[in-house]
Formats: sequence, C-alpha cells, structure tokens
Amino acid sequence: MDVTFPKTAPRGKALGSTSRENITALFPIYHLADASSEGLAILYQGRIIEANRPLLSCVGTDLQNFPSIRDILPGALKTPPDNSYHPGVLRTLEGRSFHVEFRLTPLRRNDLDCLALAVTFPPCLSVSRSLSPESGTGLCGQEEFGKAVSAFLGNGTTRQPAGILLHANINRFRTINERYGTRIADNVLSEIGQRLRAFLTEECIVARVGGDDFGIFCPFPYEHPGQATRWAQIVRDIFHTTLSIDGHRIHLTASIGCCLIPFDTYRFETACHYAELALNEARRLQSPDWISFTPLMQADVHHRSELEHDLQRALETNQFFLEFQPLICLRTNRIECVEALLRWQHPTRGVISPNEFIPIAEESGLIVSIGRWVLLEACAQVSRLPSHVRVAVNISAVQFLHDDMYAAVIQTLFQTGLAAERLELELTESIFLEAVQRNLETMSKIRALGVKIVMDDFGIGFSSLNYLRSFPFDRIKIDRSFIRDMLNDPQAQSIVSAIMTLGHAMSMEVIAEGVETAAQLDMLRHTSCSTAQGFLMGRPAPLANLSAYPGMTDTPVISGQNSSPSAPAS
Repeated sequence: MDVTFPKTAPRGKALGSTSRENITALFPIYHLADASSEGLAILYQGRIIEANRPLLSCVGTDLQNFPSIRDILPGALKTPPDNSYHPGVLRTLEGRSFHVEFRLTPLRRNDLDCLALAVTFPPCLSVSRSLSPESGTGLCGQEEFGKAVSAFLGNGTTRQPAGILLHANINRFRTINERYGTRIADNVLSEIGQRLRAFLTEECIVARVGGDDFGIFCPFPYEHPGQATRWAQIVRDIFHTTLSIDGHRIHLTASIGCCLIPFDTYRFETACHYAELALNEARRLQSPDWISFTPLMQADVHHRSELEHDLQRALETNQFFLEFQPLICLRTNRIECVEALLRWQHPTRGVISPNEFIPIAEESGLIVSIGRWVLLEACAQVSRLPSHVRVAVNISAVQFLHDDMYAAVIQTLFQTGLAAERLELELTESIFLEAVQRNLETMSKIRALGVKIVMDDFGIGFSSLNYLRSFPFDRIKIDRSFIRDMLNDPQAQSIVSAIMTLGHAMSMEVIAEGVETAAQLDMLRHTSCSTAQGFLMGRPAPLANLSAYPGMTDTPVISGQNSSPSAPAS
C-alpha cells in the first residue's frame, strides 16, 4: 500500500521493547492520509500506533485511547497480510457495527515488523430514523430538522438536554456544479449525506437545509460539554474528504459554524441564528476548522447591518467619491495611467475605509450597483484628460460574478466616449474561484473590445501561474509586499526579478505597486519593470489635484516629489 501517513505528536508509553515515539518517527503521516476516503492505520504488535482522521472519526476516539484492533475489527490479525481485500465487521465505541472491506500489508523498517491497514467504508449505511428523508441525500429537511431538535430539547426525558448545533456549507459547490454537471454535483450531496449517516450516531439529527447547506445536531451529556469538540471534529472530517464519483476525484472542504445548547442559548431558533453567524465568520476567514459562536459576532453583525443600511443610501445621496493614484512609466517618467480608488464620506462617521465597507457591499449584493457607479464615474472623469492617460478600475470578483460585466463595459464606454484602449480592469485571482469558464469567456469578450485586463496582487495567491496560463493578461501587478521587502530580503528580490522575467517572456507588462522610497525605485529601474505606482510618485488624490502634476502633460515626473512613505491608502 503506497501511502504516506501524517505524523502526529507522540502519545502513550512504550510498546514492547520499542517506544511508540520511535515507531511513529519511522512512519510520518502527511495531510494526504486525512483526505483519503479510506480508514488508514499502522499496527505494531497488535496495537494501532497511527491512524488517519476518517478511521478515528468512524470509531469515535482519538489515537491515545484507540482500542485494540481485536475489539474494533475482530479477526483482522488472523487474516494474512497479502494486500488483498477481505470482508469484516467494524465496531465503533458507540456500539454500532457495519460491514467493511479491509486489507493488510506488511511493512518492515529498521528490522521492525509492522502492518499497514486500509479499511474501505460502505458507501451507504442504513440508519433507521423517524424523519422523512430529504430528496437526494436521505436526510431530513429543514422543517423536520427543527421539529426533531426542538422535540429533543423539550422532551423532558433528559434532566438537562445539551448538544452542539452545526451548520455546514460545502465550499465552492457552484464550481463543482459548473465543472462536472448537475448529476455529479447531486451525487456529491448524496455521498455527503451517506457519510453523515454512517459516521454519526442514531441520536444525532442531520438535515439538508437547502442547496449545499447542512444542519447537524449532536447531543452530549450536560456535565461533559467537552464532547462537543469531538462531534465538531467528526463533522469536519466528514466534509473534508476526497470523493471518487464516476471516475472524477473531487476534493471537498466546508465552512462550519456551531453553537452550544444550552450554554450559548437554550432556544433552538436562536441557536440556528448563532450557528449561522459562526458559519459566516468561517466563510470570511476561510477557516479549515469549525468556528464557534461568540457574542462579539452578534455585535459585529449589528455594526455591519447598520453600515449595509447606510450603504444603500450612500449612492442615492452622493456620499461616494473617487481619488486617483498615478502610475508612472519608468522609461519616459510620465503618468501613463491613473488608478481609480473608491472612498466613502459617511455623514456622521467621516471617511470609511474600503477595507471596512467593500466586504459588506459584496455580501449584500450592493457591490454591483456601486461597482457600476465607480466604472462610469472613473471613465467620465478620465475622458477629459490627455489621450495618453488611461484609467484602471478595480473589479470585485463578486461584482464580476453577479453582473453582466461585458454589457457594463460597453454601456460605460458608450456613455462616456472613452476609448476602449484607455480602460484597464484590475482583477485578483479570486475571480477564478467561481464560474471559472463563464468568467474566462467574459474576460475574453471584454479584452476583444480593446480593454486591458490586469492581474492585481500577483505573487500572493496559490495558483497565480496557472491563471496566467488560463488567460493572457495584458499586465500583472506585483504585490506591494514584495516591493516593500526587496531591499532587505534577498528572497523577495529574487521573486520580483523572477516575475519580471516571467512577464517579459509572456509578453505582459509588469507593474510594481507600493513604491515608497527612492532606493526601491532605483532598484526597479535596473530591472525590466515598465511601470511603478506608490507614494513616491504620488498619493491618491482628486483628479483635479493631479491635473497640474508633473507628467500629466509633457513635463517629466521628478522622482521623490510630493512623497513621504506611510501606510497604503488604497
């Protein structure tokens, strides 16, 4: 069995003449084993010394308290280790038993005889429930879920009923649907439903509450709230897996929020609200683990709700305005482009940072109308500048997904009279996280108009190079963190140099943003970097303030003028 296992912290005491610590060191386990759909383990002298998360979750224990293999898989040690699958019965600590297939493979390292165990779980485990199954997953629906949990909490048979309520949402499920089709996506939901029924006890109440959202309630004794952590771990491991469906290997992760009953609240409706708040926080943080509700989330929601309400009036009452930051051609020392930066002058709170209100606008959907205003206003203002000056507009990935950007660009160019060649759209690689093929087609259509497409914040994402292969960007912007560190960090300097070489090889112009010192600019001038942007060349300001700025006409920009390093304003 060609599998590498994740190394865990040493546990337990000596096993025979060799310690578990020494044996564990011989078999490092990496995260690949935890993503496996099989239960994987290493045995030494009849004891489990390492196991992956799926097996631990199924048995219902951690490694330190893992029972003897004879107790959970009777007859396993009597089976020849011939790497062939054999039928068996797996027993969990909750007293459940179900049929599995397993195989044993001999492992010998440093004269120590061990065994590798692989357990294939059944695709579906029949669990009798009094709840009507939700179509496609065999789970109950939202209404039945609420009735069942409320009945448990108020049945009077438990002295003090307690449990953990979890809301889970499959990450990037829209992409799975788009890439593989509806049938495969439905099979993914069905497989998740089967895993939930297989790895949770009959006392747990599980529902598909809509789309790719799941609700899970797992009871535990009121006196032992620490058991909530084990249930959260099991649920996380159920969703964080790799499924094999019709020849496709689909890697899944999920955002999970949870609330403890009665510790956070004793009301089911309130617990659902709290779990949803925690789920939203997990989405925002892109957390690989579950997020537990805290009272601060409620306060944050109140604050964000107020801002969302104010955002709705901001457009109507002209509270938004634009500032522009120049981009300087290093060859001619002239302003060749200005980047439009959105600002919000709140009537009572003053100027609010885009970092604070843009996420709220994206979540509420207001980013579409706000983004259209920015595009129209930026192009209208820059249309009055000399013809060699272009304008760069940042486009949110959410805006790109939910608006018809091709139509928006055509309408804007028509209304403002700006030549398409003078417009640049700056996108981050998050544009590829959803509706990839549709977004690529839209970008191609916009580019065919003559509009330039720029990848912003290049170098900090996980897949930037793949995206450069997917779409021929006109320009790439090196993230400001590399420019900031390149004078004192040889690695940052090497990355900047490599990006310059890459851009040149792919016929893409390279822009360095965040240039704040003359030394940084001097280093960039000795590379193939074509354009620089930063406080050294000019701070964001109203366009009227830049009209007399050196380089806006034919006067060259003087390096260092109007500059003093400080924190980025954009």
